[in-house]
Amino acid sequence: MIGLDLGTSAVKGVLMSSAGDVVHREKAELPYLRPQEGFVEFDGEAFYRLVAGVIRKLASHLPEGASAAGVGVSSASGNTLLVDASGRPMRPAISWMDSRVTREVEEVFGELDPAEVYRLIGWPLSRRFPLAHLSWLKCHEPGLLATAAKVCMSTEYVNYRLTGEWGIDNSSATTFFLQDQEGACWHRPFLEKLGISEEELPEIKRPGEVLGHIHGGAAPDTGLAPGTPVVLGSFDHPSAARGSGVTEEGQLLLSCGTSWVGFYPVRDREKALKKRLLIDPFLADEGIWGAMFSLPEIANAVDRYICRCISDGPGRFAEFDRLSAMAAPGAGGLFINPRKGHELADTGSHSKEDIARALMEGTAFLLKMRIDDLKEAGFNFSSVVMVGGPSETFPWPQIVCDVLGLSITVRNGSCAGAVGAAILAGVGAGLYRDLKDAHSRLDFAERILKPDRAAHEAYQDLYRKFKDTAV
Repeated sequence: MIGLDLGTSAVKGVLMSSAGDVVHREKAELPYLRPQEGFVEFDGEAFYRLVAGVIRKLASHLPEGASAAGVGVSSASGNTLLVDASGRPMRPAISWMDSRVTREVEEVFGELDPAEVYRLIGWPLSRRFPLAHLSWLKCHEPGLLATAAKVCMSTEYVNYRLTGEWGIDNSSATTFFLQDQEGACWHRPFLEKLGISEEELPEIKRPGEVLGHIHGGAAPDTGLAPGTPVVLGSFDHPSAARGSGVTEEGQLLLSCGTSWVGFYPVRDREKALKKRLLIDPFLADEGIWGAMFSLPEIANAVDRYICRCISDGPGRFAEFDRLSAMAAPGAGGLFINPRKGHELADTGSHSKEDIARALMEGTAFLLKMRIDDLKEAGFNFSSVVMVGGPSETFPWPQIVCDVLGLSITVRNGSCAGAVGAAILAGVGAGLYRDLKDAHSRLDFAERILKPDRAAHEAYQDLYRKFKDTAV
């Protein structure tokens, strides 16, 4: 199977055997356009070419005599794209990181009730996702919106280019902010305000459904045989949960990418609503929802510190890891909250080693603050799995382990989201009956971290100080 994770910073892919062996990985960085302050865009056609290139490289590593049973596509989602009648983008895609929207949502919709929107959509009302982007387009580029043949996100456009078919899974559709999440259908009152018909939107389906098959035009782009199934994935963190075996209530996934996300499978959607968590349909047909909290764009905030205080070269992240490992817990008394304010804190005369350590510890403390708050609300768990790029480094995962005082399992690391998409590809292609059957037959390597007692005791005191004094 080929599994893709179309992330915010990069497209990641895996070639995985039906036994769970990751035969090959690929990664390609995403370029962005920033035409003016607050605007973050990218070229939709170039995005498809980038994804197709990743698939082609993965396909080139198929073992002799093997073929691709299917392709699964999961993504960070939330990027808005308008497509014309010929199937081509009409303008650059607007990224979920874009911050151009001000009062356009109110101009189009009036004063929406945030509580009603949250209950309907599953995510709190935001100015960073397609409903807001479409409001901006209706106000500033109404001709384009009115004449678009399809209104979609970047992932659906990629799937269309691969298969000639339009469709969207109900997990990714949550980030569109136009879906009735419990009904798994488009919310017509919102469409009417925007002047969009259901026919202009991709059809809502379930993760693991076959959308279509690689057509003749996409075969040369991808290196795959025409007729290879293309299977709908999900939003990236639920995909990482599938790829790391976090599917039951009582488990916690720490998914660490551009944003760091805590993902809890829960049976009570209402409980998650009360804590204003991000909600995903996940395994709703089986009574399991996904509840998420996020430290949004935390990796970008950390990187700003790294570039200013440590290194701005291409090897800066390896240097960040190396320096942090040289410092003792507590970072020489330096506390850094990477999310506090837009200006970088004054790190004074502290060494680079202490700055690196303080950034890792500050991120871990922020995670603990969110987890402690949810524990008080009754969100309990007996196991923790960590995935994402930082999970494959040292000492960041150990710092998280020591701060939380809990054992952490690292499983499928930076490729967990892509592995989840590959599993869904296997389900859609008929290799597995369902997700449970897949997990019973897949054997993934894992690494288990145990908390250091002395470090944990030191961090308990440091954590209390962090909450009071973090810069």
